[in-house]
Amino acid sequence: MAPESEFVAVRTKLLVPELRRGLIARRELIASLEESRVGRLTIVSAPTGFGKTSVLAAWAAASPARFAWVSLDDADDEPTRFWSYVVAAIESAAPEFPGTAARRLRGPGVSVADEVLPVLVNQLARLTQPLVVVLDDYHCVSNPAIHAGVSYVLDRLGRDAHVALAGQTDPPLALGRLRGGGALHELRAEHLRFSDEETAALLNGTHRLRLAPDQLAGVQHRTEGWVAGLNLVALSLRDTGDRGRVMAGMPVGDRFLTDYLWDEVAGRLTPETREFLTRTSVLERLSGPLCDAVAGRENSAATLAELERGNLFVVPLDAERRWYRYQHFFRATLLRRLEHDAPGELEDLHRRASSWFSEQGDLRGAIEHALRAGDVDVTADLLRQSWLELYSNGQGIELLGWIDRLPRETLAEHPEVALARAGVARAMGRSLDEFEPWLELAERAAAAERDDPRRRDLAAGVARQRAMLALMHAQAGEAVRQARLVIDVRPDGSHEAPSDSYFLAVCLIWTGASGEAERRLREYLDATVPGELDVRRVFAMALLAEAHARRGELEAAERLVHASRATSEARGLDEHPPNEMAFVAEGIVLLARGDIERAEARFERAATLSRRGRDRIEIAHALLWLGRGRARAGDADGAADALHAAQAQLRGARVPSLVTLARELEHEIGEAPAAIPDSDAAPLLSAAEQRVLELLPTDLTYREIADRLYLSLNTVRTHGQRIRRKLGASTRDEAVSAARRLDLL
Repeated sequence: MAPESEFVAVRTKLLVPELRRGLIARRELIASLEESRVGRLTIVSAPTGFGKTSVLAAWAAASPARFAWVSLDDADDEPTRFWSYVVAAIESAAPEFPGTAARRLRGPGVSVADEVLPVLVNQLARLTQPLVVVLDDYHCVSNPAIHAGVSYVLDRLGRDAHVALAGQTDPPLALGRLRGGGALHELRAEHLRFSDEETAALLNGTHRLRLAPDQLAGVQHRTEGWVAGLNLVALSLRDTGDRGRVMAGMPVGDRFLTDYLWDEVAGRLTPETREFLTRTSVLERLSGPLCDAVAGRENSAATLAELERGNLFVVPLDAERRWYRYQHFFRATLLRRLEHDAPGELEDLHRRASSWFSEQGDLRGAIEHALRAGDVDVTADLLRQSWLELYSNGQGIELLGWIDRLPRETLAEHPEVALARAGVARAMGRSLDEFEPWLELAERAAAAERDDPRRRDLAAGVARQRAMLALMHAQAGEAVRQARLVIDVRPDGSHEAPSDSYFLAVCLIWTGASGEAERRLREYLDATVPGELDVRRVFAMALLAEAHARRGELEAAERLVHASRATSEARGLDEHPPNEMAFVAEGIVLLARGDIERAEARFERAATLSRRGRDRIEIAHALLWLGRGRARAGDADGAADALHAAQAQLRGARVPSLVTLARELEHEIGEAPAAIPDSDAAPLLSAAEQRVLELLPTDLTYREIADRLYLSLNTVRTHGQRIRRKLGASTRDEAVSAARRLDLL
């Protein structure tokens, strides 16, 4: 579970910003935004300081629609992280929204395009009340995959959903097509600039400056209605005794005007306040305790509240006023000053922030600020201690990114982190290019290590990864050889001994040596307690469950399946590839009890999960059981498709336990009833097939799809078979992927 400090800080990204005191009502803009909801997309595009966020927040406050809000930053430029925030925001705004997309996003190796976005589109189409999804600071996004995903969602957006993108530049989307179709509403700098009347209301109303008409005109000329500039003018004039001098010296334009006015404002602040502002500008989000640690003081919470009351560009992020942020242009100004006036302080300030986050148990904040401080050894040590926890909590992509930001010479000094990098990349189904270089680095470090216990630990770690890689490539014999080598070279009494035995058992199970494998798995479960090793305990219980199920020991199998899946769900691991084995075991039990329909659904689920890990043995294993489920259901052709797909995964390999399973499936196919003829040879799907296809990305079983579409189960099964055949797919999720490529979903 994430620590409370991290949870609150992250949740602030999903809150509609609080409206600032004295905000000028911009009724015409709000009315135009409200009218735009009939279309699909609103873009609010203007440089920093034009009030984009304020206008959208005011719209949210005035509109009867619900608003899902995400405040983006540079760290969100990664598809899984980006869509996780989007889905979390939607779920927060629309509690009835199903949790399927969010759950799938937790799975390492999940295909966002194929497994998440079709579900998200489907769920958005079923909204019963209007919803606006606001993505603020969208200019932080540059990843083409994210832009492609946003385009996909926009093209299929339901009538009750609307998207608003706010940023400093136009998003790289098909704006011309949307504009031509009347689906796009645009607000730009010229729309956001304050009019003469609004300028007067702000300066003489909100700030009570009592400026004469000619003075207002002068300010309007120099700021050109730029909202941030107007507020800086107000602060500059509020406490000065020589307004004429200040106004006479004002340049025209945002950057020079900002620097000039900030000098005027800063000159009247106390040295303590100036120091507080510049030092805390290294933080993206501010809280009293965090600012105390970074600024080296004790009253930061009161200072933040005072700055907000003084309209000094501090934005509250929650109703309790525990978290704030600086307005972007203001923070940029402060950072420029800090870098110019005290560049030597930057690293120390980030170091203090890292230490505070570490004390709070917030790994993300601790690691990120350690990297910015240049503390690569501290970062490496944090990653060495926490990599398994981060991976188990669904932060595998972030973990890889942090490791990749470390210099190679640092990783050579911390080879355990390189080993973790290789193992996580393998578990997430990454290419060999993301595995082998890191393993070689660890091998070189092991060869050069003079301390014998550490050298043997590193050598054992390398052999363990070699064993898992061999298993991934369906080389069961080589996997067992490497796994036994791990045990041989590991120093006596190592705390890794139970895990080494577990990995050997995982390799043995595929060779048919089930007796030794089961003994080692039970010993592993007895030697470990629920906690950080749950990602392995889940798989161990599932392997034992299948062994019991295949022997007909159904009650024992059920108990282990329940324990495995309950642990997965409690730890947020239910979308991880190792759950494939638990679903297979459950399917075997259901087959034995004659519940063929539910068994087939479990095998389909197993096939989907196994594909994420790209482990050839696990993929083939799930496909072979899927084939058996289809054969029992009378779908001989579907069973044969699954068999051929499994054989393709195992080409050039020999995995004894799967050879036996394939022979059993061939026998069942021979005894299965005749297949349903495919009377529709057209390459495109029929209307009925298309309706079934649109529900395949969901978690609905074939029976539930049949109920939803008012069809018989046999009809839906026939449509599913024809869809797979026409799209060249052997499983349900492969059909969804193919349909996405053909723009059928």
